[in-house]
Amino acid sequence: MSKQSLEAMTVNERLFKFTLMGQFDAAVIARDKKESIDVLLKARFTPEQANEIVSVIFQNPKKYGY
Repeated sequence: MSKQSLEAMTVNERLFKFTLMGQFDAAVIARDKKESIDVLLKARFTPEQANEIVSVIFQNPKKYGY
């Protein structure tokens, strides 16, 4: 998969593509920031992107279905 096609995907699309949705959901529900970031890294987000995504979700988990 090319970098361009990954960059065009949403967070959920990438998690689905790499079959990481369940792992990510479990980490967020457990409020495990390190594991949440690690899962996003497996979906080929940069460390900066992963940290930002998790920080935003953890600020208001209910907004994102958690």
